[in-house]
Amino acid sequence: MKRKTIALCVTGFDWEKESRIVDGVWRTCIDKDINLLVFVNLLRKQPVFSDKPYSESILNGESEIFDLINYDLVDGVLILGDTMIRESIIDDISKRAEAKNIPVINVADPDHHLKHNVLLSDRNAMELCIRHLVEVHGFTKINFIGGFPGNYETETRLAAYKKVLDEHGIPFEEKRVGYGEFWRKAYDVTEEFLKDGEPPEAIACASDMMAIFCMERLKSHGYRIPEDITVTGFDGIKESEIYSPALTTSRHAYGKSGVKAVEMLENIWAGMEISDDLVVESELIARCSCGCVPKKERVEDFYDEQILYRNKNLEFSHLLIDMNARFAAAETSEELFADCITGSDFFHMKDLYVCISSYFEKSEDDGISADTSCFADEMVCMLDRQGKVPVGTEFSSKELVPVKHLLDGDKMVFIAFSPLYYRDNIMGYLAYEPGYVGGSGDLFTTWVLNIANNAGSFYMKKQLKYVVKKLENLHVRDPLTDLYNRRGMNSFGGKVAADAVKNKSTITVFSVDIDNLKPINDNYGHSSGDNAICRAALAIKEAMPESSVCCRTGGDEFVVISSGLEKGSEKQYINTIAQQLDGYNSKSNMPYNVSCSCGYYTADSSEFESLEKMITLADMEMYKVKSAKKAGRF
Repeated sequence: MKRKTIALCVTGFDWEKESRIVDGVWRTCIDKDINLLVFVNLLRKQPVFSDKPYSESILNGESEIFDLINYDLVDGVLILGDTMIRESIIDDISKRAEAKNIPVINVADPDHHLKHNVLLSDRNAMELCIRHLVEVHGFTKINFIGGFPGNYETETRLAAYKKVLDEHGIPFEEKRVGYGEFWRKAYDVTEEFLKDGEPPEAIACASDMMAIFCMERLKSHGYRIPEDITVTGFDGIKESEIYSPALTTSRHAYGKSGVKAVEMLENIWAGMEISDDLVVESELIARCSCGCVPKKERVEDFYDEQILYRNKNLEFSHLLIDMNARFAAAETSEELFADCITGSDFFHMKDLYVCISSYFEKSEDDGISADTSCFADEMVCMLDRQGKVPVGTEFSSKELVPVKHLLDGDKMVFIAFSPLYYRDNIMGYLAYEPGYVGGSGDLFTTWVLNIANNAGSFYMKKQLKYVVKKLENLHVRDPLTDLYNRRGMNSFGGKVAADAVKNKSTITVFSVDIDNLKPINDNYGHSSGDNAICRAALAIKEAMPESSVCCRTGGDEFVVISSGLEKGSEKQYINTIAQQLDGYNSKSNMPYNVSCSCGYYTADSSEFESLEKMITLADMEMYKVKSAKKAGRF
């Protein structure tokens, strides 16, 4: 039976909360032999108190990774909806999946209810902390720091606080509640609590970060934790474990919710009837800040963690500096992305593909005319960490990676996808196999954003060079024939002459004039005249040596400057022009023929005086031919 494939949509799966859920999903997929594709944007959803919203270009760039999902390849979709940078992403993914009869489960997101949801119990988690303070430690004077008034998480956790107090006959007092906005304002709330004539025995915080800020304020006033005041948190983040004193906290069973989400998909695939919502209960972690674990046991671990953290950040700083220096020196896109291997080693990736839209790697105008607000249908692999896929390999974005039938191999596949964008340009994505889940967080985001910004700068410079070249062409080229104009002749023709003198080779100037152009214009219109000019220009360009500078110097006048031609070979090129035009005339069905009169002058480098003089001499020869034609002698 074909192996099932799950698409998991998440923001920053290398961060703590998200990584625990992804870890639960990943381990379950390994046990059950299910492919796992993780589509992950980089920037976290901004907190509600942020006064600097993301720009539309950032929101579009981050969101585009979810448009990469090929619903013909997946059997189920898991969304960590609470992490999505845009709420509309949740409905969009859900609608696309349901259109293909693919089940979708929203995990750990209380605000966006889909048909199937795995929910984490906030009430139970907060109750665990308050019950612990009341039943184990016997406290009755317990203060509470919530996030924002009216916020779902705050109100749910506040309700749990009130419920436990009521169950134990402890009266609720409004003065014992403050709002720390899930961040530093917990300092001020703690300060207000201490001004009260009756300080609390314990402070229960609705997040670990607020609890840490609370303890910092208590310490600054000389309070000992937990001897004078006990503090508890909520979330179970890494900092709560390594802070001194280590924080007693309750947390959602994130890993278990990932396991349950995969099991729910399995039940749906099996055709079983399941409830719409599955609630996963939380767990209490008793540590030093309530006195259940002696503080001295944590000091050494705390400093070890700090040293490891510092060393990891120092190593990453050196990596980033070196990478940016190499990016700046890169002259080709292959060189640009080659150094990504160093970063993939730092993040312990088993494999990494750098996938760039063909707009930027294959289009003739470097993507200027393309719609770069989305991924191209065709992608180009610019790096395979294992070296199995050659640089420049093209593949369909529907295949996701430049390896055909990857999902049908002998073992389950675990690949994550993150966007590469620059301003309004969606350049491509990274497809990578993580060595493990979690552990790097903001470092990974910083690394990918640096790759994207440098790649964006590189491709924009290519586009700028293209535009500059087009502008230069407009300045030095004739718009009708695309041959050089007089400015181009003086610049590029002059260079040919100068190089010929330097290399001691011959210099040849051809003068070409269209026969009877005025009668063609007068009798058949200027469009026919323009056609005659273009046909003559094409014949000249195809007949002359490739290194020649071909110019249109007037209405019906052309000049060609060549070097290195053997004396006596000039008529061969003139005859070729005539043959080209004879071939056109025989098939054109036009009421007129196109022909030219040609003259030339060749000089050795030692005889060269000026390009202008040679053009004059070539013109004189051309007019001799034209006069002979009119006299019927040619």
